[in-house]
Amino acid sequence: MLFNTRIALAEDYDLSPSQIDEYQNNGHILLRNVIPESEVPELRTAVLRTHEALKDEEEDFQKAFRITQNLWEINDTVRAHVLSKRYAGIAAKLLGCRDVRVYHDLTFFKEGLGKGKPTPWHQDGHYWPLDTEKCITLWVPLIDCPVDMGPMSFVSGSHLNRNAEHLPISDESDEYIRNLVETENLSVAPAQYMNAGDATFHSCWTYHAAASNTTERTRIAFAIAYYDADATIPLQPPTNERRAANLARWFPGAVPGGPAATEKNPAVLSPRD
Repeated sequence: MLFNTRIALAEDYDLSPSQIDEYQNNGHILLRNVIPESEVPELRTAVLRTHEALKDEEEDFQKAFRITQNLWEINDTVRAHVLSKRYAGIAAKLLGCRDVRVYHDLTFFKEGLGKGKPTPWHQDGHYWPLDTEKCITLWVPLIDCPVDMGPMSFVSGSHLNRNAEHLPISDESDEYIRNLVETENLSVAPAQYMNAGDATFHSCWTYHAAASNTTERTRIAFAIAYYDADATIPLQPPTNERRAANLARWFPGAVPGGPAATEKNPAVLSPRD
């Protein structure tokens, strides 16, 4: 089964020039059937089992969602998806680069019955310790995800600035970005129904948020973060504690000004380095 999965995940995704333009203009896009339908059940099972195996490392972000990270390092099925040329090919085309590297993967579980609180508006770039604008996250629900389960909303065009870079995900970042949306008349792309296997791609600089999950089921979502394979580590020290922690954790041994390329950051489209 894993062999067949690898064949399916090497198949190219038909991405049109207009879709690439949409992403580059808006900083986000929803694509249908990114994960082949036949592969969703196996990945969902693998993610659930691996999340449970990493339970001691689970982080709970203000009751909005629960995460574990780098499942690909300990589960072969997850690894086949994280290193999929199908997904990485989409990311590279949207970013306009020759190849992408893996930053890390994450689970995003949001409890049902309103226990999974709203995810505050924020910019992921606050946490990314890289010297590149070309950073992107694939976010995919592994069960059908209606709007009241809490898929993401985005502020179109917000990837072109770093106005909220100084703020971690918090009530403060939420209030700050809501104020920007209102005062600058920014365009909010509301959450849409997503089938299992559909995926959003968003820049690490795109403002995004999610509503609470009012359904009876836990929202089971998985994400893979990528960046330009030629990116470097900034010459200047990290500007906040989370960036410093992520630099140490996800780029062990990398040096300022050097390539952002360690054993934890394989390039996906090129021969393995």
